[in-house]
Amino acid sequence: MKIKLLIVFLFSLSSQLYAESLMQVKPWPDTKLKDIEIQLKKNDERLDFFKNDQGKFISLKTNKPLNGNHVIDGISYPFKNGLLHGKAFGATYRNGQLHGVIRQYRTYYNGSYSIPSYLSAKLNYANGVPNGSQNWYDPLGNIIETAFYKNGKRVSHKKIFQKTKTQFSNESDYENEQAEVTHKFLEICSKSKIKRIFDDRSHVYIFTGNDLDPNCLQKEYSSYRNNKYIITTYEDYGWGRSTEENKKLKMNPTDDYDESIFFNKEDTYIKILSPVKEKCTEGCSFEYDHIYFFGETFVYMTDFYGYYSYTSLEELSDSVINYSMSMMTHHRTYMYSVQDILNAGQNISSFYFYGDAQEKTKESYTSTWEKKYWQGGGALWISTKRNYKNEILELKSWGNVCDSLSNHIFWNLYSKNDFPNSLHYEYFKLEIMSYLTKQPAPKWWLAALVNYKDNQWCYENPKM
Repeated sequence: MKIKLLIVFLFSLSSQLYAESLMQVKPWPDTKLKDIEIQLKKNDERLDFFKNDQGKFISLKTNKPLNGNHVIDGISYPFKNGLLHGKAFGATYRNGQLHGVIRQYRTYYNGSYSIPSYLSAKLNYANGVPNGSQNWYDPLGNIIETAFYKNGKRVSHKKIFQKTKTQFSNESDYENEQAEVTHKFLEICSKSKIKRIFDDRSHVYIFTGNDLDPNCLQKEYSSYRNNKYIITTYEDYGWGRSTEENKKLKMNPTDDYDESIFFNKEDTYIKILSPVKEKCTEGCSFEYDHIYFFGETFVYMTDFYGYYSYTSLEELSDSVINYSMSMMTHHRTYMYSVQDILNAGQNISSFYFYGDAQEKTKESYTSTWEKKYWQGGGALWISTKRNYKNEILELKSWGNVCDSLSNHIFWNLYSKNDFPNSLHYEYFKLEIMSYLTKQPAPKWWLAALVNYKDNQWCYENPKM
């Protein structure tokens, strides 16, 4: 079931106008990244050519621009006056610019086995920008997305949803079993039938109903934990395991939760200790679930996936609940419209926040501690300003590591060894440009990097 998420919020007129202003794909800014040629030259000295300051491939033997076909690592590449000119990387070039048809292939993995490479995209370019029809395909050859460009500007765009047999939910047997326990106690302590909702993206469970007695829930949870886990005194033993298991795992109490606490009827939010949800590091302890009350109606939220969780209720264009879960190295935050929860069936779709979501407005939010990776591996933590399609509106400069745009591009090339760095730079441009054809307002930080206003960009290095 497709859930409409924050309709007014996500698709406001101002957001649409801003997004449309970004539907332009510009040629690759070689001049802006000019100093990358110095880096490439240093690392391609083993070859019989280099790139000069104008970005032309120069023969070390003749000191003249490459012309004709030139074999590099067993592959022939076409050149004209030092620039790619002809077919290379599945694309067609004219005087160093993408000009003609780009065919891209990929291998599809269906969850059990891989099928041979198939044509995933057929793009048309002229003078370095998309021009004409652009099509993307599924493994069966069906068009699943199509667009038309005129001189780099997207004129039309359409997604075509193919009917495929898929299993929507990927909840585990363990998650389902734990959720059943919570569901049972909610039915015991509520005067209504409880609706259970699962978010496949976040693995968050949401229960809704009416007239829930939280004090009844507290009593039932406490009794269940003590009986199931054979724990008599929380002061003596850590929560979540039997006495012998606790001794073996050297667990210690991690919380001072008071099971005799009395919840008031006027409470609009309650954090209650789960009967089954555990967080485990060197030991295990029970974790909290979250309950919101909207009059007689309640919304109960939990997960069995993260390390621990926390929530917040905010008013934007609609009442929304942010559900965050810690994942040891980072945390994940998902947003739900309260109205969508109340109208949902058995499943719901959340909106995913990148990193720490801050400075929220109706049109955008700012993220920090957004975990990304260099292409060859290794993590970095960046900051971005994104709209509610998660398109990058702005790369934010932050943290203690600052470098030029050229170096950011270069270090993504340097980690690749499939072909020499100078040619990998050309392939990298192709990767970025074909991505931007499908996603003119990029979600990918490397694609957004070339539109960054300043030459230097900073990110966080947690090791320093």
